[in-house]
Amino acid sequence: MSNSSFCTNCGAKLDSKQKFCPSCGKGVNGEEPKSTEKAAVINNVPEQKQTNGLAVAGFVISLVSSLVCCGAFNVVGLVLSIVGLVKAKDYGGSGKGMAIAGIIISVLFTIIVTIIYVIAAAAGGFENVYYSTIV
Repeated sequence: MSNSSFCTNCGAKLDSKQKFCPSCGKGVNGEEPKSTEKAAVINNVPEQKQTNGLAVAGFVISLVSSLVCCGAFNVVGLVLSIVGLVKAKDYGGSGKGMAIAGIIISVLFTIIVTIIYVIAAAAGGFENVYYSTIV
């Protein structure tokens, strides 16, 4: 006994497990697929989740700003990471980890830079820098 049949709409060969025709997207038992299911079936591509671009951007900006730009854009990275974390539920949780990492990087770098500035100011380090640029 054969495990395959043919589509009544276009005549394409079907396996017994297929619910929709891979050629035309017509339902095997007369049911109509959702538009996203139909596109996925016709293209033989499984449905893909959308990427949370805000979370990715927040993480990348936080990391690059901390490593290359001395934290010049950490506020931007922090804001994008926070918005990306809030929007993660709209993307099925996608990007949640990156958003949290972006927040942690931004906050930690800001704390470290603040501590360095406070120590330098307490030690009179800024006076030496100021006077050396004038003279």
